[in-house]
Amino acid sequence: MVKQEVDSVRLGRWLNARKLTPVLAAEKAGMDVDTMRGLVDAGGTLSAEELGRLCETLAVGSEQLRPGAGRTPAVMVQRREEMVATRRPIERDGIHFYNYYSLPAPPGRVAPVILDILCPADHLPPLNNGHLEPALTVNLGPGPINGRWGEDLDAETWRVLEAGDDGWITGASYVEPSYQPHTYSLASERPARIVSYTAPSGLRGLVDDCEGWSDAAFAELTDDLAAGEGVPTRLASGLARRGYDAGSAAAAAGLEEGALAAAMEGRGSLRAEEAMALGAALGLDYRLLLPRDAREDPLGRAFASVAQSKASARRFRGHQIASMARAPHLPDLLGLFMRVEGERAATLDQNEHGETHYLVSAGTVRVSWLDEGEVREAELEPDDALWVAPYVRHSFDGRGALVKLGHGGVLDAGTDLELDTCFRPAATLRRARRDRRGWGFDGEAAG
Repeated sequence: MVKQEVDSVRLGRWLNARKLTPVLAAEKAGMDVDTMRGLVDAGGTLSAEELGRLCETLAVGSEQLRPGAGRTPAVMVQRREEMVATRRPIERDGIHFYNYYSLPAPPGRVAPVILDILCPADHLPPLNNGHLEPALTVNLGPGPINGRWGEDLDAETWRVLEAGDDGWITGASYVEPSYQPHTYSLASERPARIVSYTAPSGLRGLVDDCEGWSDAAFAELTDDLAAGEGVPTRLASGLARRGYDAGSAAAAAGLEEGALAAAMEGRGSLRAEEAMALGAALGLDYRLLLPRDAREDPLGRAFASVAQSKASARRFRGHQIASMARAPHLPDLLGLFMRVEGERAATLDQNEHGETHYLVSAGTVRVSWLDEGEVREAELEPDDALWVAPYVRHSFDGRGALVKLGHGGVLDAGTDLELDTCFRPAATLRRARRDRRGWGFDGEAAG
């Protein structure tokens, strides 16, 4: 019989969450108490039947008790030939339309993809259906490409993403929202590629959970959101869940009722100091009560031309840096062009908050990084790529250029907000990491 692994830390967290001691959990699951205590102390294996009873007791799925993927690598290096080996040809509209290539990332993580744009300039490219995940797309050149975002062609739905001409800013870039149909074709006789970072969506957890909701409950959610577009979602719902209407909430926070009512109805918005007063009175994070900073175009996109990226160029930690397209409502999705020209830095001066991808676009670059107290390094040529874990110190030297793409991953904006509002976040994380301490009531005898 195949045994199933149980992770001690994950088991302990679910025992704490369900307020079950090892003794009580063993009783309810029909297991030996010493076996349960052994799982809590060091993990172990169970038969499928035993694991099923334990999962039923804890009201969890078996995947929530299994060990994770193990130690996350500090850096993953992918050579050009390894990237080429991931090639997937795509046919659409009767022609060889794209080649897809994957960049490196650990199992379960999302990585950018490179696309050869093969649809010729005289062929109107058919639209895809869009996808949940937002994306940052960058023209890698050497030629321009056409972008299409609608059935009817106009200045909004058909435009050129030009290629760069200076060797390090490779081309125009844009941020694409969820479920926006899009497609690309060549805009000249020159070949062209793009790199697209289809990043994880912050809505994924909600979307997955909604699959199990009743149709009526889901309709209530979407109707509520549609009616309140332009109003912070947490404003009306936050008040209602706490038993407040505009009048009583305004009185509790010392605000003018008319101003709060207008904000709840989308006829105005709260000032920061008003949101802070309301949040303090009701126990809400005031940032969730403010309107979002909408800077996108009518199709939800944000663009950066080559000229705009060039105009953003600045020095940062010894390198030339230029910005790609960005959108404030997608703060985790970021891209930069980097030009490396110089000797090795005295220190490993790059240290990223969030996982980061690098693609060498020109020249020869050496990367150095710290891994378990040892400095490692690798020479990189064009189309070599890196994945770097959060808070892994690294640096670059040589003469070349990099495309840098990032997403928060586990350190996304939602987590940042949680860390910012957490009481003693450093102490909390130190305790939580590999925590095998119970919640304090694990010594009673069965019976």
